[in-house]
Amino acid sequence: MHSLIRPLFGAFALAMSFASLAAECDVGAGQQAFQTKCAACHALDADHIGPHLAGVVGRPIGSVVGFNYSSDLAGANSTWTVEQLDRWLTAPAKMFPDTAMAFGGLRKAEERQAVLCFLQQHS
Repeated sequence: MHSLIRPLFGAFALAMSFASLAAECDVGAGQQAFQTKCAACHALDADHIGPHLAGVVGRPIGSVVGFNYSSDLAGANSTWTVEQLDRWLTAPAKMFPDTAMAFGGLRKAEERQAVLCFLQQHS
């Protein structure tokens, strides 16, 4: 029984930390980070080089109709959660090695959290 409790508690604690992030985040800092780091390829409401990001939190990975995803993303069979997006933004090619996204990632946790805050406001 103890072998199940620790992982469940860890997952619960992580989920709670992301929930508190959403409640305490700085949308302005997230918008600025989005505009400087993401907007060259992404918009909230239209597909560009990358797919639109409005509603990305909770959306199935690789599911924007008409967008040509890499095979990894198209076959991900998962959903973009805040945790998944944090992992993705840290190092996209580590999460999905055949991604066409030519972006090394956001190394600073504060910057990722700001972008995630901004994206959650547009979900």
